Amino acid sequence: MRLSLAAKCLIVFGGAILLIVLAALWAPWMRMTALVDDGQRELSRQMVDTWERWGRANVVGPVAPGAPGEPEERGGVTASELTLEQAEGRARKDPFLREALDAFREDPDVTDYQAAAWAGTSREYQYAKARRARTQGGSQVMSVIVLKRPSLEAGRLLLLNTAYLIVAGLAVGALAVLVFYVITVKLVLRPVRSLRTMAERVREGNLAIRAEIHTGDEFQQLAETLNSTLADLQASQDRLRAINAALDLKLHELSESNQALYQTAKVKGEFLANVSHELRTPLNAINGFAELLVETTRAEASQPDAPAGVTKRLRYLDNILNAGKSLLSLINSLLEMAKIEAGRVEVHVERLNLRDACEGLLGLIAPLADKKGIQLRLEVGEDVPVISTDPKKFQQIIFNFLSNAVKFTQPQEQTGRTPSLTLRAERLISSDPTTPARVRVSVIDNGPGIPKEEQARIFEKFYQRDATHTREHTGTGLGLSISKELATVLQSEIQVESEEGRGSMFSLIMPHDLVPQPSEERALEAKFKGVLAGAREWG
Repeated sequence: MRLSLAAKCLIVFGGAILLIVLAALWAPWMRMTALVDDGQRELSRQMVDTWERWGRANVVGPVAPGAPGEPEERGGVTASELTLEQAEGRARKDPFLREALDAFREDPDVTDYQAAAWAGTSREYQYAKARRARTQGGSQVMSVIVLKRPSLEAGRLLLLNTAYLIVAGLAVGALAVLVFYVITVKLVLRPVRSLRTMAERVREGNLAIRAEIHTGDEFQQLAETLNSTLADLQASQDRLRAINAALDLKLHELSESNQALYQTAKVKGEFLANVSHELRTPLNAINGFAELLVETTRAEASQPDAPAGVTKRLRYLDNILNAGKSLLSLINSLLEMAKIEAGRVEVHVERLNLRDACEGLLGLIAPLADKKGIQLRLEVGEDVPVISTDPKKFQQIIFNFLSNAVKFTQPQEQTGRTPSLTLRAERLISSDPTTPARVRVSVIDNGPGIPKEEQARIFEKFYQRDATHTREHTGTGLGLSISKELATVLQSEIQVESEEGRGSMFSLIMPHDLVPQPSEERALEAKFKGVLAGAREWG
């Protein structure tokens, strides 16, 4: 249950005031009771003196030692005189008499003892007086006079005084609570309610509201601080609105520019793809006729009466054919990159046996590796599963890794060590059960390696470690860039581990099951449509 601040103040401070009033009235009540009892003690003392003077005449004969005293009763008042032995005998059952004897023994100067108790609305008093005899060591109690009497007047007086004190306490407490409530409402609750009302208006978005508190205390300081904070917030909000308006304008301009750039990039990609495709058609014809001329020239050169210039012509034709194949490779790379950038890459998911695919790739690269004396090895784990992916794109990525390894691995004559190349396929096991199952296909060589500072740049388009005209290895610099883009299409990633002078390891990490995603073109269109929609909303 939630209580308001006013209720909490009334409960806590009202209870404290009540306790203070009760504590303040307790002392007068105790003092008043003591005064009444002291007056009754004096009355009991006078009655005992009177009884000693007049009451003994009615007692016939002395009291026998050890026998209980015979009390006298007149008007509800009983009095008796007990010897010390009789008093000690009765003290075993009478707490008052036991307390009186203890008081007489502890202090020789004490001659009487009184106790009071309530009997209904009446006050009942028991009074004991000691009769002492002088001895050589001091004084000794010889007998005890016991007086027991009720006092209706003392009870009424105590009850009346108690009632007066209770009424006075209630009146003082009520007045104190009332005064405290008025002071609390005026000095505490009113400023707090004003601050709460202001906070609710601020929460609703009204930053123009200000607290009007003039109490001259901490509440006024708090209100002034909040007013300054609200003024700063309002100024900041105005600045943010101006900035947002400018950003809306810039966002609209950027969305239009992005749309234009997207259309331009799309047209450029389509143009490059079309031109590359159109260039590849006549180039295939050139290469075909060059191969035909090479075969014809070789047949002519094998004749015994071959002309003298046929060998030179064969060399020229080989140069033409090699240049045509290099140009075709460049055009194919450009066409592949143009398709990727234009979003024309399509994924055809099929079941793929990694062992069979790796064996086929090693068979394709074997002729080039044999020319450089490179030893080929295949390592496929027994637990490697059959995966679902695009086989052609997988083969293109791995064959690119293999061809680069063969291209850059130096023969034994230059390094003094046997060049080797390993194609490894293995299953990756993760300790996290939420991680999807994956496999890794790695190409490992003992070639020259790649420096750490260049490992991030080798995937850039047209990047060549040796960009001079006299470089040893030819190429377009698009192979790894295309492989990286195709790996993204296959929802895979490429990892490179290399150390200069010790070789390299290029790995393709793929999921077991490829889930086809929307094409890049459709994704870009959706992205730009989202940007335009956001710009319209901001505008």
